[in-house]
Amino acid sequence: MAMKAIYFFLMLCAATYGYAQQEIVIAAEDSWPPFSNEKGEGISLALVSAALKLHDIQAKLLVVPYARALNYTETGKVNACWNVTRQPSTEALFLFGEEPLLVAQASYFYAPGSPLDFSSPAEIPDKTRVGIIIDYEYGASFSQHQQRYDVIAVPNQDQLIKLLVNKRVDVAIMFDDVASYTLKTMGVDGNVIKKGQRNHLSDIYVAFSKNHADSASLAKKLDNGIRQLKASGEYQKIIDTALLKVSAGL
Repeated sequence: MAMKAIYFFLMLCAATYGYAQQEIVIAAEDSWPPFSNEKGEGISLALVSAALKLHDIQAKLLVVPYARALNYTETGKVNACWNVTRQPSTEALFLFGEEPLLVAQASYFYAPGSPLDFSSPAEIPDKTRVGIIIDYEYGASFSQHQQRYDVIAVPNQDQLIKLLVNKRVDVAIMFDDVASYTLKTMGVDGNVIKKGQRNHLSDIYVAFSKNHADSASLAKKLDNGIRQLKASGEYQKIIDTALLKVSAGL
């Protein structure tokens, strides 16, 4: 009887282990609301969590500045990070799936009354003071031209808006939804800065570490999860619910 009890216990442990939920660590940026706020919460978390849950995978967050999230992913300290634009510079460092997590538009922003109105990075004159966020991607065209500019990079959106308001930069590139959200959190009128033309429309991905053997498999599972969410109609519902939740915390 004792041997049967021991055998049953071992089989139960094996079964429990076999069905244990897989856990991965994702470096969540702390300054891109409503997609990922200072707690790592927002639209990105909601979408990734829902997509991975379909494969019984749980995301554990490590909330850090975006530049550090990239570094941690590149060096393998975490499995992945999110809100990364897929372009040649990032494809060299990370592994991507096929499905973008979301699509976001970035535009040029100026101080009120500015006569500037760029429509592409190629139009920006040499030595123009361009404000950006440290290590953010702004499209392949921007990468090709940015060495001509006087680039002023800061860690967060608040600082970028303040640079514009104080006319310490001539133009800043910001994602539209993020700029709108940040102005609300700062408690200032949206007219404090002037929105110009679009810089680029960006497919935003989860970037996986090339230093983890299971990254390719995880990327495929995330792709599958996103496709299922879109096919079921849950994808947009998740975005809308997450946006309302984050906005309620303003």
